[in-house]
Amino acid sequence: MAQVLYICATIINNYSMASVLAFIRTTKNDKTKSANVRFRLRDGRQFQLNHKSDISVLPEKWDEKQQKIKARVLIDEHDRKNFDKSVTDRKNLIRDIYLMKGRTLTSEILESEINKALHPERYEPEAEIKTFFQFVDKFLKEAPNRKEKTTGRLLTKNSLKQYPISVNMLKDFAKSLRKKDFEFAEIDQQFYDKFVEFLQKKSYAQNNIGKHIKVLKVILNEATRQGYNTEKHYNGFHVFMEEVDNVYLSESELKQLMDTDFSGSPHLDRVRDWFLLLSWTGSRFSDLEKVAKADIKDGFITFRQQKTGTKVVIPVHPVAMEIFEKYDFALPDIISNQRFNEFIKEACKMSGINSMETMTRTIGGKTVTETFEKWEHVTSHTGRRCFATNMYKRGLPTLAIMSITGHKTEKSFLKYIKVRQEEHAEMMKRAWENMYK
Repeated sequence: MAQVLYICATIINNYSMASVLAFIRTTKNDKTKSANVRFRLRDGRQFQLNHKSDISVLPEKWDEKQQKIKARVLIDEHDRKNFDKSVTDRKNLIRDIYLMKGRTLTSEILESEINKALHPERYEPEAEIKTFFQFVDKFLKEAPNRKEKTTGRLLTKNSLKQYPISVNMLKDFAKSLRKKDFEFAEIDQQFYDKFVEFLQKKSYAQNNIGKHIKVLKVILNEATRQGYNTEKHYNGFHVFMEEVDNVYLSESELKQLMDTDFSGSPHLDRVRDWFLLLSWTGSRFSDLEKVAKADIKDGFITFRQQKTGTKVVIPVHPVAMEIFEKYDFALPDIISNQRFNEFIKEACKMSGINSMETMTRTIGGKTVTETFEKWEHVTSHTGRRCFATNMYKRGLPTLAIMSITGHKTEKSFLKYIKVRQEEHAEMMKRAWENMYK
């Protein structure tokens, strides 16, 4: 009994000696940005652990001495109480963890225990996985942590968006068969043929069907890797892909767009400028939105592509520089891709970019040729296609253009080149005229 009392007294004494300090770190350049509240657990001079929390505060509002919101700061009282309570609760949690673990506690264990306390649902034992959709639930939960095989980077937002879309399509397919789930052994060639037929009846384009098949194979590959699936039928599933006659804007059409007065429609003015930047840099929208003045030096833009991790160096075209200077190198806030595509169509229509174009593609398993005005098919991705095609028509070497667009292979790059056979012939004719003067 005396020994138990001694141990309890020792633990209580250790707990009372331990202190937890809340603080923030800032630099001269980022005092206008929210800073994460950090915590330091200390017990004597020899024991110290740090924890960076997800609690954030503007530096100007933080009381370093009191370790909470400054008393004189005007803030909603409810928000003040919630913030101060979250800091106090985190301190108490860290102390409680130290009380349980003592000096065996490490930074890794501390972070793990904090996560368990804050997100207990993540540590619940997983239900046994035997069927396809049971694994799909696990796959979607883990998807944000998946990485590209080639770059080791986390998947892009676009990849993550496609997963639930394709999963919902697979669930609709299951309903059409009056099924709730599939055994992995059922996902065979017959399953594939019926799924493709299901998608074709919805009048989906060939490439859209290909996206759903690709996601299905990604899920089955991961199920195989994790040991839930031993069937290999899916290795023979064909991912549909076809070349589509996507549009691009010529240099004269880009000038036409640039010269259009959108002063009465500021939203179209901003979207037009974004599109011109894409068209004269060959960048993806997701990359260009992050470019700042510091990335532009000596007439070049340098950054690392988000999707591939490839470093690119792009010469700043005069049109691009004019736009950067227009906004003092602080580009307008981005909007959703969907809204961008709506607005750029409207801008191109107002600019008179209305030549008649034809597009042949496979829809619902049948070849369909459509005729439309060019503005109807302009999207954010058209800008990158404009750059690649216009530079190619200018006679720049393919490898030089690829070094700017960041394409790894000539095959993937050539998909962006939208040049008719007649234009290829004209380019060769001009080259011969220069060669044999």
